[in-house]
Amino acid sequence: SETKSQKVFSDVQDDFCNVKKILSRFEEWRGCYSESYHNAYISLCLPKLLNPIIRHQLLAWNPLKDASMDFENLPWFTAVETFCHGHGHEELEHTDRQTLSNVIERTVVPKMTAYVELVWDPMSHQQSVCLTDVCHRLKEDYSTFEGEPSKPVKAFTEAVVRRLRSCVDEDVFIPLYPKKFLEETSSPQRHFRDQQFWTAVKLLGNMGKWDFLLPDFVLKELMLDKLLNRYLMTTLCSQTLSNNAVYACKKIADSLPLSWFKGESTCLPQLQNFRNHVVQKVHAICKQQSAVVDLLKVLSTIRCHDSIMAIAQKYHYEDAIYSHQLLNQETA
Repeated sequence: SETKSQKVFSDVQDDFCNVKKILSRFEEWRGCYSESYHNAYISLCLPKLLNPIIRHQLLAWNPLKDASMDFENLPWFTAVETFCHGHGHEELEHTDRQTLSNVIERTVVPKMTAYVELVWDPMSHQQSVCLTDVCHRLKEDYSTFEGEPSKPVKAFTEAVVRRLRSCVDEDVFIPLYPKKFLEETSSPQRHFRDQQFWTAVKLLGNMGKWDFLLPDFVLKELMLDKLLNRYLMTTLCSQTLSNNAVYACKKIADSLPLSWFKGESTCLPQLQNFRNHVVQKVHAICKQQSAVVDLLKVLSTIRCHDSIMAIAQKYHYEDAIYSHQLLNQETA
């Protein structure tokens, strides 16, 4: 409990459990005996030295909740940041510049790994948003996910991939019922199938938030090869989503990372089945202009410009294409 945790350092003098006071000794050493300080490789030792104290301060921190970067408000963070970067008025030229990033990798990232392995539900939109927000900010502010990953970062990304993989392989279930049950919109079978389908679509969106954090080939395998083509396409092709079919295509396209299509002029191989389904849907509803435009936007998102032109010429949608800029839509 939190009360018990406060007693952990009760018998330790402040000089040895207060990060600011500990670092003040090293700052004094660095200032007075710079050569000796650097020869001792102190910047490599500090993350390990401070680890137990910082982990203690992080006990109440939860990366799956809102305001999850609030570890930056904890006393240890301010102390380490000041030690590494000075007090704002000085530009420190020394090896301790990376110490803050190294400390975060040794303390914050392993805590996140534990939450991924033991608590995180990839189906939860809120938890996934909070967790990926922390990761994107760590990447942006501390270069945590840049370049060759350290052992803690590698362990974290491997834990995320394992959790996502097990979620797709073991938790996703979209039943196959005889068509007579699915055509009856009020049947319990139809209700359960729809519920499972939309849960899987939500998971697809949650997984898309890991763009720039996990390798592309891993995300494409999990999102496209497995989730989309193995599960979602079966339901889409069953023609039993009724009025929700167009909306489902939009939601799926919106879930895919924009970076996959930046600078691309052709559709990804793993999206060919999805593309074919969207085109077939356009042919089936060719007179419903607003719905057709929505599907043309889907085709534009996944870079199927040849399909868009063929549809435009066949059903005279050229004006809609140019007014919505569907052939030169560039991703941000």
